[in-house]
Amino acid sequence: MFLLILCAFLAAVTLSVRFLGSLNSIQDQSAWALSLPQHEEGRENVIIYSVSNKEKEGLVTALVVAAYHPGKKDIRVIHLPTETLLEAENNGFTSVSQIYAIGGRELLATSVSDFLGLPIHSYLEIDEDFLPSAVDTAGITEISSGLEVKNGGDVLSIIHADGIDEVERIERRRQVLTAISENILNAGFPAKIHSFLAVSPLIYTDMSWRKLLSTIDDFKNIAYQDTVQLLTLPGEKEIQAEGTYWLTEAEDVTELVNWLNNDVSDIPRSQITVEVLNGSGIPGIANTLAGKLREEGFNIVYIGNADHYDYDVSQVICRQGPMDATRDVAVLVPNAQLLNESQPDNGVYVTVIVGKNYSQE
Repeated sequence: MFLLILCAFLAAVTLSVRFLGSLNSIQDQSAWALSLPQHEEGRENVIIYSVSNKEKEGLVTALVVAAYHPGKKDIRVIHLPTETLLEAENNGFTSVSQIYAIGGRELLATSVSDFLGLPIHSYLEIDEDFLPSAVDTAGITEISSGLEVKNGGDVLSIIHADGIDEVERIERRRQVLTAISENILNAGFPAKIHSFLAVSPLIYTDMSWRKLLSTIDDFKNIAYQDTVQLLTLPGEKEIQAEGTYWLTEAEDVTELVNWLNNDVSDIPRSQITVEVLNGSGIPGIANTLAGKLREEGFNIVYIGNADHYDYDVSQVICRQGPMDATRDVAVLVPNAQLLNESQPDNGVYVTVIVGKNYSQE
């Protein structure tokens, strides 16, 4: 009997060691990962990116830098378009999408850190090619209210659907990862660990699996639209012989990084994207208001007509992020209604519909 108990105990220990070893396999313990600066105070900066065909070409398909206080429900995010040119050490200027293939995660994180001029405390790498398997393992059939899947094979086609921009693809990736995370967190503790283990090939990070789970737990109940502020690196596309690149000005980068790390600053007006729509039928009124908002520093990205001309009262509508940016715009539109109608895929922070009560004087 004693020998049977001893054998059972040894078998349990062996399985536990193998189990924990598998969980620990997601953690990068290389010399470089261990040398990443420790977070001490203020916001913790994490680079989050997805990679496809990582064993061969290693193409980065999306990249953001998230800054958050571990003890606060507040996250600020900068999205770097994959065409952004960064100076990669010993490789000259290279697009974000190609840096991983040249020097892996270390070169990617270092290049982003140097470009933004801020420390990267941790990284989270997502294997995009494993997403279908993770969705099947988690038994997910609905990603969000408007995105249903028959099986994991649908996921990549949803993320890379025609007609959507890179920000919307990031949002769809977030929804997929949220669905997978919720499946893990809703399970009991033993099942939670086993589920986490089953989808662990999806991620690679310098964080321990315990810290990763605790971080997911910390943010599982937050209202994403109220808590997360996401801004895209300002710039413009330029077509060159080697390809299309996203070029930005140093001033814009500095302004954005200051916002990322400053708890009290509002979103810079130059980063608040606004569309102005004519809802009154008065010719030129949308252009007039757009010019006024542009003079005040707002980024006007579209001027056009509303769905009809029967708006008696002007409306200033928050499309994404916190209401602070929308209130800044509303101050300049007399007697307007302030509304919150989230549309993350709209591509702007604020929609202004000029009504018949708007005075041009």
